[in-house]
Amino acid sequence: MERGRERWGSAAAFGAAALLLSGCGASAEPVPAEDAVARYDAVAEAVTGALPEQGWTLQENQRSVQEEDGQCVYSPGVWNGDGTLVGVVADPGWEEIAERLDPVLAEHGFESLGSPSRSGASLRVGTQDEHGAELVIDDQGTLSLRGALVDATTCTESALGL
Repeated sequence: MERGRERWGSAAAFGAAALLLSGCGASAEPVPAEDAVARYDAVAEAVTGALPEQGWTLQENQRSVQEEDGQCVYSPGVWNGDGTLVGVVADPGWEEIAERLDPVLAEHGFESLGSPSRSGASLRVGTQDEHGAELVIDDQGTLSLRGALVDATTCTESALGL
């Protein structure tokens, strides 16, 4: 048990540092427009596939492409589970989620999940990839992917093939 807490403490420190550094924007490398949708659909498929008991559904109206501070940003969307995140009632439940998702996330260029943090009444964990995309999953059974920098001539849905 003590080892698990040690892991979460180190992950939290690393995660906080990574989020601060990635917030600068200079460290994120834009993903080519023609690859963005397929890349993040594959990430979502892998993550939801690692947690199949949730019965995930993509909320299509949550996908967006928009210019922010002179950069094209793609937010792949929000997936809702059929209920609260199975097995997450305390810190040990989050460790199991991390054990299941961290290898999947690593395959797709994401860092390990950080320790849970409170956002209102919910607990959530998150991580980012080299393109600035943030993946967050919360105890209410919501997975969101947002903020990927995209290298696009025009920052439109059609430029990404949506």
